[in-house]
Amino acid sequence: MSPALKTSAFPTADTSTEGDKPGTGPRPKALVAVEEPAVFSVVAGILSDAGLDAVPVQDVDEAMEAARTASPVLAVVDSTIRQVAGMDMLKRLRHEPAITKLPVILVAGEAGVDMDFMVELGIADFVASPVDPEDLARRVNLILATASARRGRRMAAARLREETRRISDAVRATNDPQQMAEVVVHGLGATFEADHVQLVTFPDERVPVLTLAWSREGTASGGMPELGAHTAGELAETLWERGRALAVEDHGQPGDEPLPISAAACAAGLRTSVIVPLGHGDQAFGLLWLAGEGSPRDWTSTEMSLIQHVSGNLAHGLVQGNLITAQRMVLKRQRELDQAKTDFVATVNHELRTPLTSITGYLDLILDGSGGDIPEDVAQMLKIVGRNAVRLNQLISDLLTISRQDADESSLEVEEVDLEELLRAVAASLAPAGVTNNLDLRLELGSDALLVDGDRAQLEQVFTNLCSNAVKFTPAGGSVEISAALVQPDGAGPGVRVQIRDTGIGIPEADLPNLFRRFFRASNATSAAIPGTGLGLAIVQDIVLQHGGELGIVSKVGQGTTATVQLPAAR
Repeated sequence: MSPALKTSAFPTADTSTEGDKPGTGPRPKALVAVEEPAVFSVVAGILSDAGLDAVPVQDVDEAMEAARTASPVLAVVDSTIRQVAGMDMLKRLRHEPAITKLPVILVAGEAGVDMDFMVELGIADFVASPVDPEDLARRVNLILATASARRGRRMAAARLREETRRISDAVRATNDPQQMAEVVVHGLGATFEADHVQLVTFPDERVPVLTLAWSREGTASGGMPELGAHTAGELAETLWERGRALAVEDHGQPGDEPLPISAAACAAGLRTSVIVPLGHGDQAFGLLWLAGEGSPRDWTSTEMSLIQHVSGNLAHGLVQGNLITAQRMVLKRQRELDQAKTDFVATVNHELRTPLTSITGYLDLILDGSGGDIPEDVAQMLKIVGRNAVRLNQLISDLLTISRQDADESSLEVEEVDLEELLRAVAASLAPAGVTNNLDLRLELGSDALLVDGDRAQLEQVFTNLCSNAVKFTPAGGSVEISAALVQPDGAGPGVRVQIRDTGIGIPEADLPNLFRRFFRASNATSAAIPGTGLGLAIVQDIVLQHGGELGIVSKVGQGTTATVQLPAAR
């Protein structure tokens, strides 16, 4: 137990006041550790007049307990007991987290005041003993008033932080630059009790050009003065380079550095201002100006910090919002172009395919002799016309397929497909072209059932395209081999792998990454004038991916090409 204070003669009468009675709430407390009962009575009376209840403490442990439970706002300690428990009490109270900064008034004895002791323990003030009631009352009231002012400042700062947090949240909640600017201009004006707020951005590709102004109702002047673009730009750039905002306490008093806005501000009836640059990276792109009328204003560091914080959020939001807005405009334009393309393809389908069908129909009739006999040389010319009509019809079909894929209109009619049967049909359809070109066309199929789930028509389009490419790009005397087998890849379910190998002209290595681009044709195919649209592989890849498969092409110029399609086996 710590040494006890000599407080046995302290009054034990009830010192509670009206504030402690039911319905009125407890009054603030003050710890009192003094030597003489008479002094305690004086101190308690003065504290009561100041709205505080005195809590007598008799030893260090009691003082610590009272400090924790009573939440005191003040302590009065007699210095004459400092060699006993008073000094220990003060030292230990200074380490109590709840009251580390508790103001202490020291009652100084005849020996005077040890200044080092007061500094060490953070004592706020002292009175001489014997205590002069008026002197003590003045000091108590001063400390309470100071504490009250400090609490008021803390509460005001907390309110400002909460309001600016809401403004920043509102900025982050939208991608519309205009809405962000309106939220900040109105919000900062109301929060910081400004009379006028103005926000301008300069022509800059990073942000839209904005000009917004806000004025409090009942303001005397006509609003913010017009700043020239050159003046505003120079001021914003200067502040941005310095990395700070500008606070002007009084435009009427010349400062150390002449301001380009002071004359205009005074002429507009403005007295005080805060100007914050808006920017991103190395350059400013705007200016935010808060102004007040009537009287000078000392803008606190807390206010400046919060205004700059909100301005930084606004600058970031304007850049991001402008970027998102631009992206949306590009997306909208892209959709318009897609729709225009769809409309064009529909027109092509109607305006080209209809007469083309008529042309091919009449060609067939003429070549069949329905209109009479024709010379052989004329028949050969008409056959060339027919072949080109077929090519044109294939191009139209490819364009319509691409259009449906882009519009997500292509749908799969899934059924169980026997790839062995399908590949035999594809090989049979290409056999005449193989014979004409003197090609060795082989079909190698295993004994396993090659069943997949898919759209038969679309899968037939895939393998017809790949096999016809192999035939088309293989010179006379070459070979085309079509093979298929069941496979079990690592980490995947069973599948069917189909490979089409040819000994054709091959594909240059530089062209391989672009093979699946629409309308792309290998450079050697173009130079050899081999006909084609450049759409076939793009369509094939899309169909294979829709079926959950993979498409790969390996090729070497002069040695041939191998196309591999792997599809999941039927379940």
